[in-house]
Amino acid sequence: MKKFSFLLFFVISFSFAQKTEFKGTLLDKITNEPIVYANLSFLDSNLGISTKEDGTFLMYINKKYMNSKIHVSCLNYNDTIVMAKDLLRSTLYLNAKTETLEEVVITKKLDKQVVLDPIKRKIQNMHSSGLRMIAKYFPNTKKNKCCNYITKVEVQFPKRQNQQSKFRFRVFDRDPATGLPKDDLLMESIPITIEKGETSVFLDLENYYVEMPENGFFIAFEKLFIPFNEYGEDESNEETGKFYSPVMGMTKSTEYKKVTRNFIYARGVWSDLGALNKGPLKGYVPAISVTLSN
Repeated sequence: MKKFSFLLFFVISFSFAQKTEFKGTLLDKITNEPIVYANLSFLDSNLGISTKEDGTFLMYINKKYMNSKIHVSCLNYNDTIVMAKDLLRSTLYLNAKTETLEEVVITKKLDKQVVLDPIKRKIQNMHSSGLRMIAKYFPNTKKNKCCNYITKVEVQFPKRQNQQSKFRFRVFDRDPATGLPKDDLLMESIPITIEKGETSVFLDLENYYVEMPENGFFIAFEKLFIPFNEYGEDESNEETGKFYSPVMGMTKSTEYKKVTRNFIYARGVWSDLGALNKGPLKGYVPAISVTLSN
């Protein structure tokens, strides 16, 4: 098979003005605990950063971006928009979401399971600029009628990793009005570490009882822009300035041909990744498979 290297670029503004230090802290409004791995995205560019384990962030940006709006997003917290200049060297307190948990009924285990989109084909690189998350849609069909619970997620990468890196899985339901990812179904933050030399990782969700929604769900790969994941300087990109691992993998799929399956989260919004839904790239999806059980 001819190798493809997927290049997903968004509009980039070039400026050679002097950069300035941009740093701050994100804390929980009630507990004062640090908010870990929150994503901060500048709404008018591909610029962004993630908070570290202590809730702090640090990056160097062009001074013009200090007048930009920043979209702050993190699992279990309400999305927030704030001006960059107001966040500079300051602490932002975020409100946690209030969720009402439904009763979970435990029944006798029948050991039935089905694998959705098993990965059988070669994995290709997907290089990106400004991408925070890429999500793959899994419809609710007759194929998985026997099994209602998401018990395992597997993601495969295009090559052996040159270093350790961290990322996060997110599980979303589907907005019936827009067809886009909406609310988190997995309410616990579970950062995943891929070791040097690995090509695949698994997330065991058996004890979380994440149920398949009536209109399907999304598995999202969330990239973390933290120092731990840096692997070099991107001198060609004045905005981002760094390369971050891991590189996501894409593979050819013949499943669910009649539905749109690829969605990206960038600049604070979800959108359909149209480039992979037509032409020579048609049929490529993130190299993610899901196991359902009863």
